[in-house]
Amino acid sequence: MSRPRLTIGTFGTIGFQTASNGRVTARARYRDWDGKSRLVQATGETKRAAERRLKAKLAERTLFQPAGIGLTADSPFPDLVAYWLEDLDLEDRLSTTTRQLYERNMRTLVLPAFKDLTLREIGVARCDHFLKQLAKQSYNRAKQARVALRLALGLAVRHEVLPRNPMDHVSRLRKPPTTPNALTPAEVNAIRTAIAFWETGLSPSGPKPDG
Repeated sequence: MSRPRLTIGTFGTIGFQTASNGRVTARARYRDWDGKSRLVQATGETKRAAERRLKAKLAERTLFQPAGIGLTADSPFPDLVAYWLEDLDLEDRLSTTTRQLYERNMRTLVLPAFKDLTLREIGVARCDHFLKQLAKQSYNRAKQARVALRLALGLAVRHEVLPRNPMDHVSRLRKPPTTPNALTPAEVNAIRTAIAFWETGLSPSGPKPDG
């Protein structure tokens, strides 16, 4: 009876081989998204250490299909940004102003903080910290950055490059309280005086009064 085929994203029985220097190699076959089973191995000082390293290596293998777009979880974030902007142009659903706004916010607000990271390294905690730090400078800038980052990472999820969008779980941005400015009695009287003068028709500014 033939051995049952591994399910995509799983690995088979772990085997061990000890070298002459005493180091142990753990190995197992892993079935990737293209359907092919590949041998993955890791070496450690002991059997247990080798097994831990092998399992860590297996866990790092992407469980999602790259969808033929050239992006993986280990791709640099700027590569996703470039692909996202191209995708916006292909969909052609946004106005020119909105499209330019998205690109400006991405390049000026988001990219400086994420340009040296791979997609795999962008998690909830990192996104949450980034937005909170930006919100200290400007609530509006943090809000705009959140939109651009959510859209770009959402595209990676839709194309099965990432398993989930970390932006779905960041803390809600809270608009800082504002104190309304009230006119003083002297300012109200000055406005009334200006209106009364305008109603005479002698004021050079504004439309002519119609009675």
